[in-house]
Amino acid sequence: MALNDDSSRSSAATPELRLHRGWLLALLLTLPLAASLAGFAAVQRGAPMWPEALIELPVRGQIVTTDGTVLADGPAEARQYPHGSLAAPLLGFTGAVQPDGRYGLEGLEYTLDARLQTGESVVLTLDPTLQAAAEAHLADAVLATEAENGAAVIIEVGSGRVLAAASYPSFDANAWRSAGRDDMQNRAFLQHYEPGSIMKPFVVAGLLESGRIGPDEIVDAPMHLRVGTKTFRDVAQHDPRLSVADVLRYSSNSGTILLSQRFESAELHAWLAAFGFGQEMPLRSTFTRSGLLNHWDGWVPQDHASISIGQAVATTALQMAAAYTIIANDGVYVAPRLVEDEVVPAPHRVLSPEVAMTVRHMMHYTVEASSLRASRVPGVSMAGKTGTADVFDVVAGAYLPGDYTVSFAGMLPAERPEVVMVVYVQKPRTSTSSTLVAAPLFRAIGSEVVAHWGIAPGERIDARAE
Repeated sequence: MALNDDSSRSSAATPELRLHRGWLLALLLTLPLAASLAGFAAVQRGAPMWPEALIELPVRGQIVTTDGTVLADGPAEARQYPHGSLAAPLLGFTGAVQPDGRYGLEGLEYTLDARLQTGESVVLTLDPTLQAAAEAHLADAVLATEAENGAAVIIEVGSGRVLAAASYPSFDANAWRSAGRDDMQNRAFLQHYEPGSIMKPFVVAGLLESGRIGPDEIVDAPMHLRVGTKTFRDVAQHDPRLSVADVLRYSSNSGTILLSQRFESAELHAWLAAFGFGQEMPLRSTFTRSGLLNHWDGWVPQDHASISIGQAVATTALQMAAAYTIIANDGVYVAPRLVEDEVVPAPHRVLSPEVAMTVRHMMHYTVEASSLRASRVPGVSMAGKTGTADVFDVVAGAYLPGDYTVSFAGMLPAERPEVVMVVYVQKPRTSTSSTLVAAPLFRAIGSEVVAHWGIAPGERIDARAE
């Protein structure tokens, strides 16, 4: 009886069990199909599937030098600068895409962004060895003199190729987020400074070319000279009358001012503009500044005098170096070039070859017959001129006592220059003498130039632009 009861219960439960098992079987068959359909729908909607596909960053061209040294490489949002701080203020850096479509944030990375975004590499005229040497010696000079900043530019005569453009302070382009704005400034191309006495050879050159003076003329050069409301003084003791060459040798302010008065203000302005001062730089690959040369019709007598000795006028290291290539290149202006395939204006003549050579000889005499002998580059002749200028403080609206820019502009070898170089150090504290600060800096970098070439530069062959 008990057995019959159990059998009866088992028999009664069989349909329910079968129904339950049927639902389970249907669910097991339906779930994979539903999952497949859901996945297909997700793909159709563009939703990412796991694992996500790798996304390639946009290709960006390299920035390299002529010898193949890579200065910038990799995609814009993961850009690498293999040499860290080398030419960093010039190169700039990249980051996330900006509203204007650029990835470049500063420097060449910004100005050449469109070209680099196509994946095309850009070849610079920089010589990485000379760039590194200029940066190292400039940093040493600024730190040793407790100065505020400085710059150095080297240009190859005849071609206008910029071989080095150093600025201090600087920064590591790989860590630009931790750098200050002051460190990022491309001072070599953008910082205005009053040049001081390195302006004087251009005044002499213009007077010679105009026939207003003769190269062997003896001129008045008093130790003090009053012009308008200002008294100008000479620093180095000298005779009251000097040859034109000795006006440069002693860097006589009074002698230069009296010579410049043979020009009307409009003529002096025109000559300085012809040398490029106050004019827009023809280089287009990166940002530059035109300097400051006020129009002559607003000059008072002391302005004419001040400008002739490099005060009340501003320039950049690049602009000054380009101007000196006129004297080095037998009177022909060749526009500076930073990118090898950069299109620049055709060369044009500013001075006759005879005048350019005469001024070059005077500058060689300036080095050989003065205390600058100690700063000569070993093994090669050089021509150059020092400059010391007051620094105008924009905030104070005045020239502050003790603040100077000391500079040296020169070329080597003197007979047939291969390079022109301009260096300056601003607001040095341990010494304010251009002979003791700027000239040794020129010597240090110039010695690296000669060593790098391995031969005296005068033995090199070049084609002069006409």
